[in-house]
Amino acid sequence: MPAADLHAPAGRLTLLKWCLAPRRVPLAVLLGLYVAARVVILARYRVYTSVDSTSYADRPGNTVELLSFTGHAPRPWGVPLLYALAGSDRAGTAVQWAIGTIAWILLVCACWLVLRSSFARIGAASAVVGLALSRSVYSWDHAVLSESLSISLGIAALALLAIWARTRSRLALGALVVATVWWTFVRQDVLPYVLVLAVVLTGYALLRSYRRVAVVAVLVLLAGLVWNAATAAAVNDSYRAWYSGLSLSEATFMYRLRFQVLNDPQVAKAYRDEFGMPRCQSAEQIAGRPAWKMTEFIAAYHGCPDLVAWAEREKGSVAYRYPLAHPRHAAAKTVEIMPVLLGGTAGRYAEPVAAVPALPEQIFFPRPDRVLPLAGLIAVLAMGIGLLARGFRRARWAAAAGGILVLVSSASAVAGTLFTAGEYARFGIQEAVLVRVGLILLGAAAVDAAMAVIGERNGTARVDPSPTVSEPDSVSRPAEGDLGGHRTGQDPQRLALRLGEGPGAASSTTQNPPSTCPSGDSTG
Repeated sequence: MPAADLHAPAGRLTLLKWCLAPRRVPLAVLLGLYVAARVVILARYRVYTSVDSTSYADRPGNTVELLSFTGHAPRPWGVPLLYALAGSDRAGTAVQWAIGTIAWILLVCACWLVLRSSFARIGAASAVVGLALSRSVYSWDHAVLSESLSISLGIAALALLAIWARTRSRLALGALVVATVWWTFVRQDVLPYVLVLAVVLTGYALLRSYRRVAVVAVLVLLAGLVWNAATAAAVNDSYRAWYSGLSLSEATFMYRLRFQVLNDPQVAKAYRDEFGMPRCQSAEQIAGRPAWKMTEFIAAYHGCPDLVAWAEREKGSVAYRYPLAHPRHAAAKTVEIMPVLLGGTAGRYAEPVAAVPALPEQIFFPRPDRVLPLAGLIAVLAMGIGLLARGFRRARWAAAAGGILVLVSSASAVAGTLFTAGEYARFGIQEAVLVRVGLILLGAAAVDAAMAVIGERNGTARVDPSPTVSEPDSVSRPAEGDLGGHRTGQDPQRLALRLGEGPGAASSTTQNPPSTCPSGDSTG
């Protein structure tokens, strides 16, 4: 490939030029189709609101403070800040649309960057675009709720991490930190992802170059987590002013009593006999009916002071004590709930846009009873192919990121079955999307590794002397005495091969491109 494509002078390499290079025409086409579909969605969507929307966006006559950076509001400040700045539901959902569009474009670019064979790149980018255009994903962008921002900031954080890991761009790292800190204050269930991200950045700080910026990023993320922890109790208590006098933890426990405990005779018996839960006939009668009737259930709950006192005392521990005491039944209930939790939400909340085909939804969100078997099959096949192909020799970063994402999202979904109840599909949509992204990365990494092995056997693969290094630190930042980005005395031919270039690029002068989506292409 021409040396100028990799090493354009500072300021001249733009994202548009990068995408329009001949080798990346498929990427440009995919991004063009995605943006066109997103514009259609923006022009035709209808804003969706629910009762919960009033805790995120202000309404006439509202007397509850919705935005507080110190926790004196019913929700963390992430979503209320967006709607306070936007000024209206329509403007706020348009901002959500813009953030989601940018996030998925970044992820497509990141996949193209960390993978090497054209087949794997095109496959991964196509899958990401298809997932982004699934009705269970894009419809949240026009809902006045937290799900859109939670999904989009998570996707952006993953994409920016991949871009930074490959390029060491400080702009990408700065954007990663901003997106992740904001993400921390959208929903409490994102905290495991933020912790894993902090651990990953700590590993880079300890094992790789650019330690200073990585350490600063880790410290900022930890400060965000401390800030979240310091305000969590206040948010929990401030929820009372918005929802029936119940704290956030009490309201969550009410849903668990209604949908997981009192309507299941085996669980209810264990709660009474082993954990001392008092009887409440009026609440039990409502729980035995199919209708939700949460207002009536909460009124019945308040009419049983012994149950209220017991719930206040036990609500923080009984959720995990039951699985420990009855692991088989708890596991069976988890397996029963997981397909619903990970199965998607198309049509159940915001209306999909009719002009956008339903095919992506059918591909990425099949019937709930097929979700777990298909996910398991894809994961096993990807791991098997990758390990046979010399342990993901050519795509270890993508394989590791995909595997970690699947594991963390699955664990978060299991925890969701223990501590939440009711709207499982809505509460689990973040995990549902990220599990699918992880599987895409795993599958693409397996294809990339397999293509490398096939190419080597056919004598068509290019040599990669350092396959385990996603971006050689020696060319990430020129040191004193370096010439144009590689050290004096270093073999230019070897340097070009490490970058995945052909011999024709060996004589070029290297310089780190300023774009957050720079080149590094090689074909498999």
